[in-house]
Amino acid sequence: MRFTKPKKAVGLDIGSHAVKAVQMSRSGDTLCIDDVGYALVDPHQVNVDPISAQADALREALRKISVSQSMIIGALPGQTVVIRYPRLRDIPADAIDQAIENEASQNIPYDLSEVFLDWSLLSEEEEGTEKLLKVLLVAAKNEVIDSRVQVADAAEIKYDVLSVDSLALADAAEGCKILKANESVALINLGASSVSIHFTKDGVSNFIRDISWGAREMINSITKARRCEFDEAEAILFNYENELAKSGHVVEATAVPDAELDSSGPPPRNSEDASSALEPLEEELGDPVIPDLSSVLEPLEEDLGKFDGDAAMLQAAPVDDLQALTSLEEILAMPIAKLVAEVRRSFDYYEHQLYERPVERIILSGGIAHLPPIQEALRNDLGIEEVCVADPCRAGIRVRGKTNAPEFEEHPAQFMVAIGLAARGASEL
Repeated sequence: MRFTKPKKAVGLDIGSHAVKAVQMSRSGDTLCIDDVGYALVDPHQVNVDPISAQADALREALRKISVSQSMIIGALPGQTVVIRYPRLRDIPADAIDQAIENEASQNIPYDLSEVFLDWSLLSEEEEGTEKLLKVLLVAAKNEVIDSRVQVADAAEIKYDVLSVDSLALADAAEGCKILKANESVALINLGASSVSIHFTKDGVSNFIRDISWGAREMINSITKARRCEFDEAEAILFNYENELAKSGHVVEATAVPDAELDSSGPPPRNSEDASSALEPLEEELGDPVIPDLSSVLEPLEEDLGKFDGDAAMLQAAPVDDLQALTSLEEILAMPIAKLVAEVRRSFDYYEHQLYERPVERIILSGGIAHLPPIQEALRNDLGIEEVCVADPCRAGIRVRGKTNAPEFEEHPAQFMVAIGLAARGASEL
């Protein structure tokens, strides 16, 4: 039991691939990262006992971080939570809770006895002569909360707050001061098994969709093409930039510009697909159209140069040789195309079915956000020039010295969920 007010906040992003922990404090109006922890989840153990596997990784991530006087903020996976944005007629303050429950009973696909409900007032809007209250409504099944608490209990820690990982993206962007007024932004977190797309308008949460796609699709494609084990394929993927450099195909990753810099508006996108209605629930979605990414994912010349374009030689080559000749761009073309198609469907729904302002900027986070072909594919297919990689080290958050996680120094974008959770806690200190 804690008897003193916490001086710091720790955000815990417990994923299927790794656990990221960020400890944060405040210095005046500035958020400061005091330390960072990182640990991989054992892929073999997770298939047998996922609770123990994640708890072991959580303990390791926190091993060098003192949490005794820290507020602990965890997160539920976005794909396990129902998030809605109802608009309520202006009602008295003492009637809002009942109105929210009535709204939830009509919009949540579970019995209300099975879920924990929470809500937050986002904004007040005018519709003719009436005032509407825009509300963020979150419903999490009790069993999902219980499973997350079990991981914490097994690691011998206690949560002070439980949030949602997709909602934490907006908290991170706000804490890093990378959102601008009068701007529509898509925050996309690329995880190991899922992708969260959080649309914000004028710095306020506006719509969220989670996609059943992750870095594992890219890794599995590599294992099949290169005939290697999962661990080796994973190393190949995360060493991708070095392979590009060796081949002479270097694509610079765009970092999020400083908050005070202006950016020009994006070119208009083709809206021919607006007629295909996209609903946020997966079972209501149709089959995606896979875009042609051949212009983005060009084969490495060093892999194919020895054949001098001789198709006959390629056809006559043994299967093993063909596997070795397949460039990484070619291997990753299909999984990236699937990702882009799903993202485009989400954008079409957001902009054309919800009649929202076109997205002007994309901010990527997650373990594979730094991969240039993903940035280029999104930029080319969506017609949005400003596709950035989140970098809290360049933004509005101060990092106190060197952390205990070299992974943070190398790719800080994969810690954005943990940063958002810690930032939410630090705001209450």
